[in-house]
Amino acid sequence: MRRSLDLPSTLQDARTFRRLSLYQFVYSLCGLALGLACGMGGVALFLNGVAGNTNWTARALGVESQISDAAPGAILFVVGLLVIVATRFTVRVQPASRGRAGG
Repeated sequence: MRRSLDLPSTLQDARTFRRLSLYQFVYSLCGLALGLACGMGGVALFLNGVAGNTNWTARALGVESQISDAAPGAILFVVGLLVIVATRFTVRVQPASRGRAGG
C-alpha cells in the first residue's frame, strides 16, 4: 500500500507542482510525527512494565496479520511503524510519452 503523488510530466505550472509537493510533504510529516509518538509511547509502556494481554488479528487485501498475547506497548509500537510506512513522502513524475501508438 504505497501512496504517491503522481504528476504528469506535461505539467506547465511550476506553482502547482510546488504546492502539490508541499501538501504531500506536510501529510508525510504529520504521519511521521504521529508514528514517532506511537512508537515512543509503546517503548515507554514497555519499559515501564505495563502488562496486559492484547490480541490483534487483521486481514486486508489477502494479507493477514496476527499478534497474540502481546503487551500494549508492543502493539502501540507496531501501529507507529505502520503509520510511518503508510505515510512516506513520495512524488513521482511520469515520463512523457515518446509518440502515439497506431498514429
